[in-house]
Amino acid sequence: MKTFTVPNFLTLLRILAVPVFIIFFKKNITVSTAIFFFAIITDVIDGVVARLSRSRSVLGTMLDPLADKLLIDTAFILFAFNNIPALPMIPDWIAIVVISRDILLIIGWLLVYIITHNMKVEPSVFGKFTNFLESTSVMLLLLNSVFSLNLNLEIYLYATVLMCAISLFDYSWKGIKRFG
Repeated sequence: MKTFTVPNFLTLLRILAVPVFIIFFKKNITVSTAIFFFAIITDVIDGVVARLSRSRSVLGTMLDPLADKLLIDTAFILFAFNNIPALPMIPDWIAIVVISRDILLIIGWLLVYIITHNMKVEPSVFGKFTNFLESTSVMLLLLNSVFSLNLNLEIYLYATVLMCAISLFDYSWKGIKRFG
């Protein structure tokens, strides 16, 4: 199984986009929005390419969700703790829930790996839907900033938090079942 694949290269680009996204977040939200959009598109493309070319790799199965978490968690932190009047803020507890879920998932994965020596990560429907809601929440917050849309995203953000909890429970349940 090859390690350096096109999907892994796209995932690395997504990881490298995170510091650039941070830099532009405070300086030019339009550029930051384009960077986030580029990163989300590469996430979709790397998944499609990996499946179609049968170029899935162990590195890719670990890097891809890590890149997602890095990008999305960074965006939630920036929106929760920004001090720029022109940018919308989200309640800090929302960012804390999103990030806590991801930390707990990583800790859970490590425990499963240490105990079972099985590093296979099985994305669930709930996990994929949570990732979709998190990504689109950030995209809507960014578009709201760029185009002054004045969207009320409160219910959308609450739905995102609810899916974080549901997917955490789902992954936890599946992890517990792997212990036998």
